Amino acid sequence: MDKLLKMAAESADKAEVLMIETQAAPFNIYNGISNDILEGDVREVSLRIVKNGRLGVAKGSFTGKNRDAFLKDAMTSAEHGPEVSFNFPGQSPPKGGEIYDKALAGLSARDMATEGWRLVDLAKKKAPEMMMNVYIERERKQFHLMNTSGADVSYDQTIYTANLLHMFPGSKEGINKELVSCRWFEYPEEKVDELVEEFEQTRVDVEVPTRKMPVLFRTSATWSLLYRVLVGVSGDNWVKELTPLKKKVEHAVFPEFVTLLDDPTVPYAPGSVPYDDEGVPTRKKAIVDHGVLKNFIFDLATGADSGRGSSGNGFKKDMWGKGIEMTPVPRFTNFVMEPGALPYREMIRSLEEGIVVNDVIGFHAGNMLAGEFSMNVGIGSYVKNGKPVGRCMDTMIAGNIYEDFHNIRALGDVVEYNPQAYTPDILFGDMSVSGTGK
Repeated sequence: MDKLLKMAAESADKAEVLMIETQAAPFNIYNGISNDILEGDVREVSLRIVKNGRLGVAKGSFTGKNRDAFLKDAMTSAEHGPEVSFNFPGQSPPKGGEIYDKALAGLSARDMATEGWRLVDLAKKKAPEMMMNVYIERERKQFHLMNTSGADVSYDQTIYTANLLHMFPGSKEGINKELVSCRWFEYPEEKVDELVEEFEQTRVDVEVPTRKMPVLFRTSATWSLLYRVLVGVSGDNWVKELTPLKKKVEHAVFPEFVTLLDDPTVPYAPGSVPYDDEGVPTRKKAIVDHGVLKNFIFDLATGADSGRGSSGNGFKKDMWGKGIEMTPVPRFTNFVMEPGALPYREMIRSLEEGIVVNDVIGFHAGNMLAGEFSMNVGIGSYVKNGKPVGRCMDTMIAGNIYEDFHNIRALGDVVEYNPQAYTPDILFGDMSVSGTGK
């Protein structure tokens, strides 16, 4: 890295080198009868240079022997790259929460296999006919960034993922219960019980009528709604004058009981990194504080173009990614929605009629910047008289988060992680539901 940075500094006006080395070992069990383990080591490098005010980027696998090719590609990219006005940050002290667990770093494939088969045996005792897949992964990431402004920052991170998925017969989909932490944990039996319970609730396919009714979004599905907030408060859309939220700062956009945070201080949470992918220290900030919009998120480029500076949210991964997939864009560290007080089973018992949404299809449909959504219920159940009676089939939900969030009946008492956020369950009052039933 040091050699590559020096070479780039000799040819360009500014330069930055980011290296992410990942050692991953996923363990899989398919339908409770077969398993495999895949060990993988990846070293990725991103070289960014600024030449004559234009940005050039080269990224990919790095061996240490391909420095010349990286530099050549970055210089070529800069010939027609975008004009930029930002400076790379200097050295700063780290922030963020704890993200490294020595015990997890040393977790063996045998340890993961033992845990995986324990979960299969546990589930079979509770529901022998349930087809179940298990996915367990131990990951270690080493982050190192250097630039010509004097920054030389690094951190180590471990991530443990345990996912149980029951499969619907004749299908490749099912309800999953995924837990993620930066330290090792024993998968709790109550989550297995929850999976079995929802398996029983979706055994029968039912047709849902078309009318307004309450909708309960489980934590596994809330990200599909909250992703519209990410789009709305992105510095990129601020600069491009695309988001209507630009005029809403310090105004109420949600009810008073809704608070949304960008929080890299959550202990052992995957997003609790001390620096973003541009070497800017991360920090905790309110996005929505008791319903009032407070902050947007910016990377270096959008921070410079907006005049507001980077907020420590420049990341080079795409929506579902883990490594270096793209040039930086504004993304949350840990997107956290503060909980309420009602357990989800009580939410279900309160419904005379309604649906429970575990997963959605087509989350991107609708005008995201305006908060609109129109999604298929991928996996969910229909509730009558406080009890789930079967799996929702051919059902759609539609609305607008800036309207429907004012119709929230209750927030769950537990915050859980999904791939985009930490949230409670959310129970909405009447929401537009379209089905094929009567």
